[in-house]
Amino acid sequence: MRIAALIATLTAVAAVVPGTAQADPTTITVGPRPESITRGWDGKYFVSIQGVPDLGRNDGEIRTVNPATGEVKTFATGLDNPRGLAFTQNHLVATDTDKIWLIDKTGTKRLLASAAQFPHPAEFFNDAAPAPDGVYVTEMGARTKMRDPNGFLWPTDSQQALDIPALGRVYKITLTGRITEVVSPSRKNLVINGTAPSRRPGHLLVGEFFYGNVVEANIATGQRTVIATGFRGIDGIEQGHDGTIYVSSFDNGAVWKMDRSGENPKVLLKDVGRSSTADFYLDERGGRLLVPDTSHGTVIVVPIR
Repeated sequence: MRIAALIATLTAVAAVVPGTAQADPTTITVGPRPESITRGWDGKYFVSIQGVPDLGRNDGEIRTVNPATGEVKTFATGLDNPRGLAFTQNHLVATDTDKIWLIDKTGTKRLLASAAQFPHPAEFFNDAAPAPDGVYVTEMGARTKMRDPNGFLWPTDSQQALDIPALGRVYKITLTGRITEVVSPSRKNLVINGTAPSRRPGHLLVGEFFYGNVVEANIATGQRTVIATGFRGIDGIEQGHDGTIYVSSFDNGAVWKMDRSGENPKVLLKDVGRSSTADFYLDERGGRLLVPDTSHGTVIVVPIR
């Protein structure tokens, strides 16, 4: 490991030790097109590496990353474009465009659910979050209709925006493969990317990508409440024990935090670039976010205190 890289990662660790001065975000190189990161067995961190965008190459991997040393190792191989990761019931779950993988502690994967098993067409499985008896998985919906020919999101007041069909959903999948829909399509959650358990029992937080809505969904009643909006390109979403909500924008290269009511937003990270800040991990004990930067092949360590 180069000395400069080691100094950078040690600086990141110092930044989150209570009583020390808060440092700027630092980065760890992890591989091509990282998307999601979570904490799993023995406190290790696992990051999804998509590899090249083309489907069918099966060059995607799950790698371990040590934020203290910058060490990165291959853990599981043979995935296509792995995105969302969740650690649940002693298993790692990875979404992979049109399928869901279940991975054990040895890195051995098996298919948990394929597109044909879902009650609606599988457009694009993205985020994953732990559920009490399995995992929540987001179906983005009409993601191919939300951008102009140059790859930018259509203006929110355009006819093209109104023409985007509401197809975004959240499914719950048990580790035996039973699938149920827990958040149905709505204009409030038009194109869904991220999801996370809310601090309110029986509720989910949903990050709507196109408009940038932060939505709280009641699983039992189906009621959805937009608690904040305007964070276009929402990718990752998490909520701390004190109710603080954190969101990242894939399109804007930014990360924000806000209170549990969606008020008092504060920028934690900005100017990373387009197609960058993705599905992060909230490490409250360490006082940091671990944010995959898809464009630059890194994980950004962002102090939050």
